[in-house]
Formats: sequence, structure tokens, C-alpha cells
Amino acid sequence: MNSPIKTNQLTYKFDQSLFSKNYDVFCIRTSDQFFKYGAYIIDAPLLSNNVCSVVFKSGNQLYVLMKNNDSNLSLLKDVTLKEDGGERITISQVEVDTLEMDIVLQLMLNSLGSYENPLLKFNNLTGHLYCFHPKWLETRTTKGKEVIVKVPCLELKISSELRLNMEVHTFTSERLRKDINFTTKKFEQYTKYVFSANNTLRRRLKDDQGDTFIMRQTRNKKTEIPFLDIRNLDHFNQSKMGILTTVLECFNAKFSGISHLEFTSIRDYQRRDYPRAVANESTKEISRLLKNRQINIVDCIDDQYSQKICKEIYDFLLSEYGIKASCDKQISKGHLNIRAIHNADFYDGDNDPHQVFTDAAVQHITIEDFLGDDNDDKDDEDSKKKKHKKYKRIIPAVIHNLIIKDDLVKQKISPFDWSTLEFEEDIDFGIQLTKTKDNPNAKYVFMTIHPDGTFAIQEQIYDPFEPNKYSQCIQIFEEAQNSSEKVRGMIRDASNNINVIKDTGWFTIPEIDLIKAELSNGNTKLRNEEKREELLTSCLDIKMFGDDAAEYCFAGTIGKGMQSSINCAANIRKIEPFENSTLMFEKLLPLMSVTFVRNGQLTILPFPFKYLREYSKRLRREDPAID
Repeated sequence: MNSPIKTNQLTYKFDQSLFSKNYDVFCIRTSDQFFKYGAYIIDAPLLSNNVCSVVFKSGNQLYVLMKNNDSNLSLLKDVTLKEDGGERITISQVEVDTLEMDIVLQLMLNSLGSYENPLLKFNNLTGHLYCFHPKWLETRTTKGKEVIVKVPCLELKISSELRLNMEVHTFTSERLRKDINFTTKKFEQYTKYVFSANNTLRRRLKDDQGDTFIMRQTRNKKTEIPFLDIRNLDHFNQSKMGILTTVLECFNAKFSGISHLEFTSIRDYQRRDYPRAVANESTKEISRLLKNRQINIVDCIDDQYSQKICKEIYDFLLSEYGIKASCDKQISKGHLNIRAIHNADFYDGDNDPHQVFTDAAVQHITIEDFLGDDNDDKDDEDSKKKKHKKYKRIIPAVIHNLIIKDDLVKQKISPFDWSTLEFEEDIDFGIQLTKTKDNPNAKYVFMTIHPDGTFAIQEQIYDPFEPNKYSQCIQIFEEAQNSSEKVRGMIRDASNNINVIKDTGWFTIPEIDLIKAELSNGNTKLRNEEKREELLTSCLDIKMFGDDAAEYCFAGTIGKGMQSSINCAANIRKIEPFENSTLMFEKLLPLMSVTFVRNGQLTILPFPFKYLREYSKRLRREDPAID
């Protein structure tokens, strides 16, 4: 019997009468078309101690939760109508039974902004809930004093389908403003925040002193918070799943008797386990492919650091793959080229080699990012082991990308034996490149794979007056965009059966309560087969469920030999037949049971989409109007 798969889909209990006895809800509307994101009016209600939370999603209205009091309406007017634009604002009390449940639950969730918890800091800012773990804070020492310069946060928001989603954001200090790329807005135009007395973020007031923060990341620095870490209780509490556990505990404690949240489970599903032996065979296949290709290391910098790194790459290829690479100053058309360059900031758009295109397979290594925080001058045994571990993580990914780029040049799939699928006719895969203000006519890219594994790629634009064999597929993307659906791609067979792959905002969740209980009791040995099945089955291997109307699928971490942490959630995607098409996605599951796309991990979409993404990267560089 399958262990249940837990998801971020919420199930709830809610006592409406008890809620109404304790709380009032108000709606603030503007006669303008919308509230500008970050507008002061969104945070203004929080100046009143009687306000519990604010929710703002988009548009011209926001909601305020207050402790039940007859004077609430006048209190709310006092702190809002005197602000700029107050003459265009109306405030009215609303009955809870007239609101969508996601708004009600989000109001209650956002009210944790005033909740004291030793593990988390909660912030209700601009109508959203952000929380951070104190150990996430990034500090710098200035004049002998340690100051906070970055506050990574996790935003928790409930969708209209009642799915609890998480997004990572970073609040950065004005001290680092030189490290931020400002494009559409200047620093002065951003909403400013400060730390309050209890070390949580709040809106800056006119008389506030000290450093201010804006929600913006520094260049070339993406904040990463692991999805799950089970090494010990402390690491678990700092992961997204640890945060989620704490948030739900706080919510259910605060609203005990009024409301209770839990996650739903799926019990009826198919599973496709991925044995370690198959992964090893995939690694052997890559080694076999490399024996028939020559690797060329191109040092475009030629200083002491680049020379050393290129030499270490050469040694790694020789020791790990038995390949003796060539070293040259130029790209070789017939080779797989690893090219050492600076990152884009160094060139500032002038003679930027990132923008140079050839018909050869080229993968760049940017020296600044490659060096990271390592001290490459050290040559002791520990440093060598650390470097080798880093190279073992990075170089295989470089090799995998090079093989795919070489396949794009030769127009034939090589790391996978396409004939094993036993397709007797062509099959198409397609994606859409995002529209922008500068380029309102989106581009579409289609890959037609023939039964022998050769393929052709076609670029298309939407033209209702000149239909062709891709017009119907393009129309699917256009209609999905008009209805705000997120289509990741489409697949069409020779019989014109079209399956559409859509994002759902739905992901799987391990047994977080049980994991926390185990770690709290000191049990950190959770990676054996029995514990994996009990605690982590929602995050492992490939699983599918659904009915005749649609299929749902996700790819998690390879179950055997799993590490102590999982970096990313397993997102559930919907595969929907177009009109009267037959669902055929199950036949394509072998295209997800490969590890050359995500460097040792299962791919989250059939791997031909990786080929399309690589092809599209070049289109984006050639045409800056393409997002």
C-alpha cells in the first residue's frame, strides 16, 4: 500500500460565529484604478494597536483585520484618511461570510506579524506575511560594530485554491546600494523599512533613524533557503519545511477553537522509483559519450587565477573521465568548449563574450563566481578535498550542458536512446518565450523529434492570418495567457493529440510534524529505507495521479542514497488533454527518468524541454526584447 503524499493544499476548520465575536474585518477601497504596490496606505492601518493584520493582493481594495471593538471604524479612518489620496478612499465593515476563504485565512495568517516566537520573526508588510529565522541574517563589521545588511525572508501566501505557497525575498540595507542593479526604479523610489524594537521589520516613519532596507537583491547573489534539511533540529527549523511547521503551529495555537489548518494528502497514485543502478548507468553513458568527443578548455582571461582553474579543470577531467582535454585560446568548432571568462558586470556590455555566438558547443565558466569564497591559494589536503568536491558538483553539470549544446548543433539526441520509446512517428514539444513591453509578439519554439532521435527546431510567432501546422499549438499558449494560466509547454503526437503541461502552485510536503518530533527526540538517523518511506515519500522519485480529465505528475529526489537535505520542492504539474485529445503523458515518463538535465537529479519536465530552453537562451541574448 502506498504511503500518502502530503501537499500544500489546505484543509481547514472555521467557526464563523466565534471569529465574528472576536474580530472585525474592514475593506479599504480607492476610487483610483489600483493601489500602487508599496503605497503607504497599505501599511498605515498597522499604526493602530487594534489592527491585527492587513491583506493586499492586487487592485483597488485591501482588507484589515481588527480586534472586535465598536470604535474600530473611526480608529481606522484616523490613521488612513489623512494620508495622501485619502479623499479617494472609502472604508466599510464587511461580514466574514461575504469574503472568499483565502482572504479570511490570509488575514488570520498575516496577524502572526505580532506573534512572539523564539524561532521566527513575523512581518506583516505591504499586506503580505514575511518571516525570517535570525540565523539567516547577513551581517558585516563596520567600525568595530556588527550591522545587519541583508534580511532573507520567506513570504507565505494562500492562493484562491487554498494552497499555501512560499516565496523567498531579500530585504537589503542601504549600505549595499552600490551592489544593487537599479533598472526601472531608483533607490529613492523603493518602499523603505527599518528594524523595530523587537527586531522585526516595519515601515519607516519620518522620524526613524538608522539604516533602511528595501526589498531588492544584490547583483549575482540569489538568496537560497533549502526546502528541507534533516541533519538535526536546528537545521530543520531553518529550512522552508521547518518554517512551515512553526508557522502552522503558531496559527493553530493562536486561533485555537476558531480555526485549524492542515495539509491534505493523496493516497491513490502510481510511482516510478529510480534505482541507484540506473543513475550509475546514466553516468557511464555520459562517460561513453565523452570518449567520442574532444573537450577544449579556452582561457579568455589568462591570468594566474584563470590559469590555475583551467589547470584544475584539466586535471579533474583526466582523473574522473579519463579525458585528456586540449587547451587553446580559440573556440574549436568540432569540440566541446569550456570557456573561462569574467562575469557580465566586468564587461559592462562592451565586447562581452557572453554575447558572442558560434555554431560550436560552448559552456562558459565565470571566474568570479567559480572562485566563490574559497581560498584557492591553499594547497593542503583539506583544501584539495574541498576543491575536488566542488568540481565534482560543477563540472558534470558543465559537461551535461555541453553535450546538449552539441546535440543542438548536430540536431540529434545523444545521451538518451530515443528508439527505446518505440515511437514510429514524429512527436513535437513546444514552449513560449514571454512577451514584454518591447516585444508584444511572443516567440514560440517547437522541437520535432523523429523516431531515430534526430530533430528539427522551428521558431514561430502568432499570426492569425497565416496559419500553419503550429497555429493550433500557438493558440493554446495565447488563450492560456489570456486566462492567467501558466503553461510550461505542450506535446503533440503525429495523430494531433495535444497534451498541455501547466503549473498548479501545488507541491508536495514531507511528514514535517513527524520529522520534527523525531529530531526533537534526538533521532537524526532518518535516511534509512524505512524512515525514507515513512517521512519522505512525498519528495522522492516520480509519481503520477489523476483521472480521464487530466493527469498530475511530479519528480522528487532520487530515493536511494538520499542526502540529508533537499534544495527544491517537488512541484506538481497538470497534464491536460486539449479538446478531444488522448492523454499520452504516461508514455513519456522515461523522458523524466534521466539525470543529465539536473546534474544527478530527476528532471521536472520531459528532457526535450531542456533542449528548447537551451535553444531559447541564445534567442534571448540575440534579441534583448525577449524576456
